[in-house]
Amino acid sequence: MILLQGGRQQQARIASGLVLFAFASTHFLNHSLGLVSVDAMHAMQDVRKAITRSVPGTMVLLAAICTHVVLGVWRTAKRSTIMMPWWEWLQIALGLTIPILLFQHIVNTRIAATVFGVNDTYAYELARLWPVRAYYQELLLLMVWLHGCIGLHFWLRLWKPWRMAAPYLLAIAILVPIAGIAGFERAGRQIATRIADPVAMAELKAVAAWPSAEADAKLATIRSWVGWGIYFTLLGLAANFMSRKRMRLSGPPVTVSYGGGLTFIEHEGPTLLEISRMHAVPHTAICGGRSRCSTCRVRVDQGLDEQLLPEFAEAVALGSISAPGNVRLACQLRPRSELVVTRLMRPGTTGPSAAGRSEGDLGGVERILALMFLDMRNYTRMSEHKMPYDVVHILNEFFAATGKAITSHGGTIDKFLGDGLLAVFGHDKTPEEACRDALRAARAIDLELDHVNARLHQELPSPIQIGIGIHVGPLLVGRIGWGENVDMTVIGHTVNVASRLESMTKEKDCQIIVSRDVATYAGMPVDQEGEEIVVRGLAEKVGIVPISRGRDLPPQILLP
Repeated sequence: MILLQGGRQQQARIASGLVLFAFASTHFLNHSLGLVSVDAMHAMQDVRKAITRSVPGTMVLLAAICTHVVLGVWRTAKRSTIMMPWWEWLQIALGLTIPILLFQHIVNTRIAATVFGVNDTYAYELARLWPVRAYYQELLLLMVWLHGCIGLHFWLRLWKPWRMAAPYLLAIAILVPIAGIAGFERAGRQIATRIADPVAMAELKAVAAWPSAEADAKLATIRSWVGWGIYFTLLGLAANFMSRKRMRLSGPPVTVSYGGGLTFIEHEGPTLLEISRMHAVPHTAICGGRSRCSTCRVRVDQGLDEQLLPEFAEAVALGSISAPGNVRLACQLRPRSELVVTRLMRPGTTGPSAAGRSEGDLGGVERILALMFLDMRNYTRMSEHKMPYDVVHILNEFFAATGKAITSHGGTIDKFLGDGLLAVFGHDKTPEEACRDALRAARAIDLELDHVNARLHQELPSPIQIGIGIHVGPLLVGRIGWGENVDMTVIGHTVNVASRLESMTKEKDCQIIVSRDVATYAGMPVDQEGEEIVVRGLAEKVGIVPISRGRDLPPQILLP
């Protein structure tokens, strides 16, 4: 499973991060009860403390904090470049600054309770924090929450259920801190009003076992030690980075060449992904270079024998996609000699959805998919009296409408073909679902075309008309090409049939022709004795079902 891929350290960071994120979530929810009352906050706090301050809870929480912090610092220290995506920058920046505020808070609560016997209830904490230091506490909460959400999202975003639920989870991720801070603010004002009465303040100090002046001084000393420890750690990280860079520059140089002509001389040490980032070479890495997603994979064309063998995490990731022996992960490969590579995922166009779909497609797999060939009619007559800019504008309007209709019904555009396109349906679905999606998309395209023609009626000699051919069958899916022009595509007789059906729409004077197989899969009534056509390269004839227009499709096609 892709969520479990990655090295042992990476898995430990994820596990410890999940523990800390669960703790932070319950903390926020506890804060939100301040919208009800301070007593409600105390009631839930008692339940949380019974778990987190028990011996097992303490051991788990302490292990999670130490593991996450140490491994996070270690991973940061090993970096050879500061060039990275913005979300990694933000996550690292938050991870390095959170301890400055977090450990101060731990000293004031857990250390104060354990060492000095303080009953650190919400009333006690709010009385000490409100109002000035409360803002630092709210900033800490937001930083922890954002850091956790970034880590959670970029761990799970290759998992299809997560991508489907992401819009709803985003709403929850926004509402939880808002509710938490609102509850914290309301409770803070209530406590501030209450302790304005000297008698009430004396009662609170008695109940909370308020630390004495001597204990307060010791707590301040501990906070100072902790602060200096964090600052020295950050200084050590900076010194380590400069030292590693200086050592790397004194090491042997290696030449790295990318398919397409890019060549760089770099010193031994950084990974291939880091070299790409140093020299602003676009390189897909959905998981951030953590050997989980394999989207940074490259084909090593020269120099493979001189490189170190893949370690466990890389071997697992490559094995999960049945990668050939000359394919490596750029985030794990550290060039030791001259290297010539080809990036196998097109940078800048491959998102998590496409990455997840293509995990097993590197060497080519066969799948049953539905194909749609779409072509604009009378393109030559329309364009011959138009300026180039006008032609581009019309085509972009046309493709924007058709592309929206295709993607909104689960399809992907495989390629644009001048005034037409090839779309694929069913990468993660059954053939029945794929055919129904393709037909729904054809209907949506027909309806969208009305809007396009209405917008462009003054620019067109006649309304845009289209022909659509849809067929379903086995296809070889793989990454095909050379150098910079490697991309996912489909090949097989199914492509030829879909193209032939599209061209026949002119002869039949209709907008859509689907194969009999498509109609059967989709549940349309089919005349098994209907018309059949011969397609070059196929021994058997292909049954066809002409459809006048997309909007004329049977109503059952629109049903779930």
